[in-house]
Amino acid sequence: MAEIAGEYQDPELLVLRYLDDPRPELKDLIMEQYRFMVERTARRFNGLETHDDLVQVGFIGLLNALTKFDPAAGVRFNTYATYLVAGEIKHYLRDRSQTIRHPAWLQELRHKVNRSVATLQHDLGRAPTEREIAENLAIPEAQVREVFSTQDMLRLASLDAGTQGDDDGESEGERLDASAFCPEQLSVEDRVLLDRAMSQLRDLERQVLEHFHFDAMNQTEIANKLNISCNYVSHILRQSLAKLRKFLVTEEERDRLLKRQAAELTYDVIDPVTGAYTEAFLRARLDEEIHRATSNGDKLGVVFINFTGLDTLRRFYGESSVDDFMSDVAEVLKESVRRLDIVARYGDTGFSILLPFVKHGVEIVQDRLLAKAASWMSGRYAENSPVKVEVACATTPDDGRSAAEVLSRVVLRPANEPESATKAA
Repeated sequence: MAEIAGEYQDPELLVLRYLDDPRPELKDLIMEQYRFMVERTARRFNGLETHDDLVQVGFIGLLNALTKFDPAAGVRFNTYATYLVAGEIKHYLRDRSQTIRHPAWLQELRHKVNRSVATLQHDLGRAPTEREIAENLAIPEAQVREVFSTQDMLRLASLDAGTQGDDDGESEGERLDASAFCPEQLSVEDRVLLDRAMSQLRDLERQVLEHFHFDAMNQTEIANKLNISCNYVSHILRQSLAKLRKFLVTEEERDRLLKRQAAELTYDVIDPVTGAYTEAFLRARLDEEIHRATSNGDKLGVVFINFTGLDTLRRFYGESSVDDFMSDVAEVLKESVRRLDIVARYGDTGFSILLPFVKHGVEIVQDRLLAKAASWMSGRYAENSPVKVEVACATTPDDGRSAAEVLSRVVLRPANEPESATKAA
């Protein structure tokens, strides 16, 4: 083992070797190499449980990180492992935090009330009152109040109160929240939303948040690094988190309003044949996304893919063959885009893909989708198949500032024809 350690002095290289050749002695050496990181992370939670127990839980997080780590994600193992170690400790502390045991009937009622609150908040677009919750569950209003009052009893300490002797002045809530945020575990929508929320902050606020939540630095370390006082670091943390919370709440309210408006639409949202969104929904959503992109200075892209020759397919194999074809294509497209992208019908024989917050050229996305569609079609149809592909793409505000303007400029061209030829024509 000493020879291996000498050969791989960089722990990152040792992890890469283990991923290629998962031998037990390599795993033991990795555990030893990252012991200091686990112990340092565990010390952030000292006082909540014994240090030795926290270290043992931290090593479980380290093993999980070693199992889940993907070098292709472009993140250093040390950074990834730190988040998972802190996260494992956080979950451990949460599981052990409920020292006051409530009766089974009260726990069951609490679950029902919480579900009812979530449902009513979605339907009403606001927080429901105790009376509305009681009427929804057909229970006395006093029981709802009892549930809410007993929920506060589960917390034995103030999350805003600092621990005695803590020079950094960190609260219990900050100790927990500074732990296990791992950007790679977020969905694309959440990453985009977080990026937009962070962009609303001042440079100093972003630096403090990144050091505290991403680099696992305490307030003293941040103060020394940025040459500011610890009190100012604490003030910035509270202020910036309040700004982020306000932004995220506003976005959540906006999305809830959009969902409620969608429920009141006079047209269908989902195409029953393909499971994609309808063209009517696309046109309405395109206007909304253009307005959002223009307001925030973002880019918005749209890719159009159309199929010709489907009439020949229909004559030979019947109408159901075209429906199956379009349904399968919709699945291929949905699997090839991000979760926040919108795949919708466009005309009778095509699709449009709405690309919010597009950072790279929309042509790159178009080529990738074409490659996916071509690969799928080559497995089902011969080269002389009558079914051919046409494409087009657009970006805002370059190609228009409204849905009508963008769609009016769409000129479909054969997939193998250069775009310049279409423009010249």
